[in-house]
Amino acid sequence: MNEDILEKALKLTRTRKNAIWTYTNRYTSINAARCGYSSIVCYPDGKLTKIAVTLSNYTKLRNLARIEPNCLFIQSRVDIEGTTVEIFETLKIDIENEKVILKKVATYKDGKWDNKEYLNTCKRAITSVKSRAKKYYYLRDVK
Repeated sequence: MNEDILEKALKLTRTRKNAIWTYTNRYTSINAARCGYSSIVCYPDGKLTKIAVTLSNYTKLRNLARIEPNCLFIQSRVDIEGTTVEIFETLKIDIENEKVILKKVATYKDGKWDNKEYLNTCKRAITSVKSRAKKYYYLRDVK
């Protein structure tokens, strides 16, 4: 599959609105490698979409976020190598197959953006997703 295309499962809220699950997680492995991950959905103007349901525990936060055509899906990962941010734009909401097709439009890696078009409009959303991933990366290990 193409790396620039991402498929997410489409869910419906109680009011029958389109939504997808977004996560804020902390991943760890046996070798003590760990990373923090966070994702959000926002409108093209950078405002976050409404959250229908929230489920959480110490190492995971799940939000059922509304999604519409032209919305942006932003995900961030923080690990020992640094911070990575990817911005995806909604290509298609396939209600029959219960899928949302997203296309990557910008990437932040090694301190550089490959496409700076979304920086001004999505500044708050990018800051939010980066800070949440960083927070979960630095959580203490439970012993």
